[in-house]
Amino acid sequence: MDSIGSFKKKIAQELSEKINLTLREAELEAQFIMQHVLKESSSNLIIKKNEIVLKKDIANIENIIRQRLDDLPLPYILKEWDFYGHTFRISKDTLIPRQDSELLIDIILQKYDLNSPLEILDLGTGSGIIGITLAKNFKKSNVLLTDISIKAIEVAKKNIEANCLQNIYCIHSNWFENVDNSVFDIIVSNPPYISKEDPHLHQPELAKQPQIALVSGDDGLQDIRTIVGNASEYLNKTGMLLIEHGYNQAKKVRQIFTHYKLNQIEQHKDINNKIRITLGIKI
Repeated sequence: MDSIGSFKKKIAQELSEKINLTLREAELEAQFIMQHVLKESSSNLIIKKNEIVLKKDIANIENIIRQRLDDLPLPYILKEWDFYGHTFRISKDTLIPRQDSELLIDIILQKYDLNSPLEILDLGTGSGIIGITLAKNFKKSNVLLTDISIKAIEVAKKNIEANCLQNIYCIHSNWFENVDNSVFDIIVSNPPYISKEDPHLHQPELAKQPQIALVSGDDGLQDIRTIVGNASEYLNKTGMLLIEHGYNQAKKVRQIFTHYKLNQIEQHKDINNKIRITLGIKI
């Protein structure tokens, strides 16, 4: 019988040998699998590393590994993933949360007082991670989530319920279509921004994700143009629009913000020193 520590090493070794993962990536996935099945924190796994893994847990782990070796992304197998220190339910109808998107939260937390009574709109919310994280931090604010996918909205509603939030609600909407005449202090979005001809779409991690949440026209900027072009109508005076985009789109996105007369434009770099967020103010 294997101990928790030795079994985790076996998982990492198998994943690194059989799918396109570095050893470090495989070790992280092995960690997530063990935490999920054993329902233990990472620190508890270290404390209990010499304890024996039960047969029923081994069977569950082996089932997860079989699916992973078929190139199904681990978050879709576990049906949950972490974002900004919290675990969220996800499904194959929503994008997998990425650390890059946490930069949106960081910027908003830096620029606004947590006690401010803000009106916040999260466009294309998917599983709701961005809007829900903002609602948890800005407890005196109201947050509206929208998405074109009804199935994604269902996932977002489950995450709202799991977090017991009262200051947030979501609607089915193609961008601003069903937002009515509301105005907001903050509009935030992680929209589709990949060109339909981008070869990265054939990589297993992207190919398994909902294409409607990834692809945006011939140049990847179709949805960003729609959002920026309509944002001023839905922003309060001095309201802020923040958009996540591709690492190679910063110049074109700045031009779009300028074209639609957003001011005080800022562009922020991610942990890889790539510009991934553009924001502008309505004045």
